[in-house]
Amino acid sequence: MKTKRNALVVVDPQNDFCDHRGSLYVDGAYADMKRLAAHIMDCGERYDNIFVSLDSHDVIAIFHPKFWIGENGEHPAPYTQITPEDFSSRKWRAAAKENETYAARTFKIIEEKNLGSVMVWPEHCVISTWGHQVTDTLREALSIWREKTGKAVRYIFKGENPYTDQFSIFEGLDSSYPETTFDEVLFQTISAFDSVTFAGEALSHCVGESVLSYMNRLGGEKQDVFLLTNCTSPVTGFDRQEMLNKLAAKNVQFICTE
Repeated sequence: MKTKRNALVVVDPQNDFCDHRGSLYVDGAYADMKRLAAHIMDCGERYDNIFVSLDSHDVIAIFHPKFWIGENGEHPAPYTQITPEDFSSRKWRAAAKENETYAARTFKIIEEKNLGSVMVWPEHCVISTWGHQVTDTLREALSIWREKTGKAVRYIFKGENPYTDQFSIFEGLDSSYPETTFDEVLFQTISAFDSVTFAGEALSHCVGESVLSYMNRLGGEKQDVFLLTNCTSPVTGFDRQEMLNKLAAKNVQFICTE
């Protein structure tokens, strides 16, 4: 009898999201990662491979304050929403003149997809900083899993393009850039397993959008797709149930570590 092969995909378990000191701490994420680490310690032998994505940005990025400058020379505060009208009226413009063309391209995509605005997030997951690193509790569990299995954890970098948001590990908002086009190689690798289980942060954004991208591409192909619901939380102010409803409509199965 063929043994089933199972994969675990952990989305963005990084300090800036999962540590209380992080710049974009997701309420509940610290406890989520403790539960996930315990699950890997207790049940890690269930997984043939573990994939971990890392949100990876530069300080100057379209979703960070220093990309933008206002009418009085100020940068926008975190959580400012910049609309296409704000950009066209010059209420907010790119601080570097050469970035104006890229900003215009982003707003064109936003209007085409009826997404409303660019959200300016706090600076987060800047490459090489503490905030970019995997949070300690989970990193230790992954290290022990490696020692037990002799297998490498596969890390997936996403969000390196500074001109477009990328919540999904598979594709960016503007998927026409080479580094944000749908990652067919990653999809084929994960879809080859009999089952895949997703966890990580944040449910309302990177986890949810990753699973939706995956399910849209999976289509009618047969695979069990699970979400560890007690190992993921939404960004404060975003509705948890709304995303769960979207995932349920795609036939994602909900489980928890208990």
